[in-house]
Amino acid sequence: MSRPHPLSAMKEWEWSQAWEQQQEIVDRLNAKRGSWLPNVVEKRPWGAVRWTSGRPAHAATSGQAVPETFAVLRPGLNDQPLRDRVAEALAQPGPMFQVLGVGLRRHQLVPAIAGAVVGAVLLVVLALVIGLGVLGAVLGGLIGLVGGGVGGAALGQYLFDRDRDAVLKEGDRVRVVTGRYAPTSWSRLVDATTGLETAATAAADDQTANAVQTALWEAAGLLLRSSDHTGVEVLADGMERLAQAHRGISGGR
Repeated sequence: MSRPHPLSAMKEWEWSQAWEQQQEIVDRLNAKRGSWLPNVVEKRPWGAVRWTSGRPAHAATSGQAVPETFAVLRPGLNDQPLRDRVAEALAQPGPMFQVLGVGLRRHQLVPAIAGAVVGAVLLVVLALVIGLGVLGAVLGGLIGLVGGGVGGAALGQYLFDRDRDAVLKEGDRVRVVTGRYAPTSWSRLVDATTGLETAATAAADDQTANAVQTALWEAAGLLLRSSDHTGVEVLADGMERLAQAHRGISGGR
């Protein structure tokens, strides 16, 4: 099967299945998804890519989606747990349900419930201690329930973001490139390396795999350090020539 998108190494059925699952989440939310965008994280030998699309059903059939974030691992890094954590950190799970128009995600739900219970109990006890009576206790319980729930959800989001940043901002082993700000030369480079990944002759070629990893790592570093994209263009040119050479080898067999 052909690639559904030039920058994706997924097969057509893998791509369609992933986006159909996102469409199921959208359907369940009945268009009440807030700022959340359906997304698919694609693991790659060199790291991972997060794809986003406001219309997952359309993405499933058309192959059109936005490569939003690229996470590139350091060459020579043999750390499968880190690879898994990078993919998990890139993923943005959809809301489980809506509360007062606000979507709650899994990492917010448990802290929100715990915060609501603790807040309600504390304010009920406080109201009784200071002599506000039953009505004051009920009112305090309601205020504690809402305030504790909001605070718990906020704490859950903070911890989620902190853990995510600890993985994606670990600059010695992971470099992150934002797709919307990346130059055309970065897309050319990823396109060429994707062609090499999916080529049968490149699959068993460790030297090619190392070249792909190194090129993406160095290009990501150049983008993060400088606004001069000349070095990325040079790397893209080199990878395109290597991809053409591999296609020539494949065609000659």
